Amino acid sequence: MNVEITGRHLVVTPALRTYVMRRLRKFSKIFGDDLSCHVIIDVAKARHTAEILLRSKILTVAGKGETADMYASILRAVEKLERQALKHKAKVIETKRQRVRAGSVAEKAGGGSAVRRPVRDSNGIEEEQARKKPMAVEEAVLELGHAKYPFVVFRNVDSGDVNVLYRKKDGSLGLIYT
Repeated sequence: MNVEITGRHLVVTPALRTYVMRRLRKFSKIFGDDLSCHVIIDVAKARHTAEILLRSKILTVAGKGETADMYASILRAVEKLERQALKHKAKVIETKRQRVRAGSVAEKAGGGSAVRRPVRDSNGIEEEQARKKPMAVEEAVLELGHAKYPFVVFRNVDSGDVNVLYRKKDGSLGLIYT
């Protein structure tokens, strides 16, 4: 972690520097070690202000604290940064969870019957790969209810052969087996 401390209208003492470093240590756990911080400490009459700009590969956050005590101002600025950083981290985690949920729901609901990106060959024919996991006819019926096509191609658990379950025009189901 790279920390730069600037003092305006005051001298940055070693005690102040160690206090800032101790408070900023927790951000390396959140963002990793590739982190840079710029801390600006300012004193004007009875107002002690601390501004912290924290930059990482992922996010840039800023926090400002202003009180009558410099240590309290630093603490207030760090708390603001921590709230922002944890909010961002929670968003990242929730996004990952939604992706995992969407993937697992797609597999359970029949979205896993084909590869997500169909491929067109030189003749303009769209190709998709059938699901490799064998399933029973009952599972194929459930998958047909969620599929975007009026048929489902699957490998039968009982026989091991490739089967096609399709919906007829009258609404009933048909099964083609080899």
